[in-house]
Formats: sequence, structure tokens, C-alpha cells
Amino acid sequence: MGLWDDIKAGAKNVDSKIGQKYDEEKIESEIRKIEKDIVELKRILGEDVYESYSEGKAYDPAADCKIIKSKYDDIDGLKAEKERIIAEAKAEREANRQAKN
Repeated sequence: MGLWDDIKAGAKNVDSKIGQKYDEEKIESEIRKIEKDIVELKRILGEDVYESYSEGKAYDPAADCKIIKSKYDDIDGLKAEKERIIAEAKAEREANRQAKN
């Protein structure tokens, strides 16, 4: 392997790292959006509970809580996706390093 092969392998690794970071940032942005949604849903839930209480009505928060729970599940799925992306990118970079040796 010559210098040119080392340069190509290095460029592939840089490209892999940039792609990984881009994908990670997209996922982090989506997680932040969902977290804001959760805060808003909890605020609405509190208002609904208080409104029902002040009007003397019964209120079952189960449906609202299921929506909030699904948002947390979405975040868990996104975190798992992020970890998968990181692992795949690391494996790709290691394969590039091995290929040049």
C-alpha cells in the first residue's frame, strides 16, 4: 500500500465520521423536539386534571398518559438508532483502516 491508498482510506474515514455526526445531530434534534412535545402534553394534562377537578367532573388521564408514554418510547427508539449509527460508522472506519494495512 502506498501513500495514495493511505490518503484514500483516511478520506473515507473522514467522510464516514462526518456522515455519522450529521445523522447523530438529526436524531438529537428530533429527540429535543419530542421532549418539547412531552413538556407541552404534560402541561395540558395538568390543565385538564385541574379543570375537571374544579368542575367536579371525573377525569381519567390514561389516554393522555399513553400518548406521553409513546413519546418516551419514540425517544428510546431514536437513542437506539443513534447507537446503531455510531456502531456501524465505527465498524466502517475500522474496515477502512484494515483495508489499507
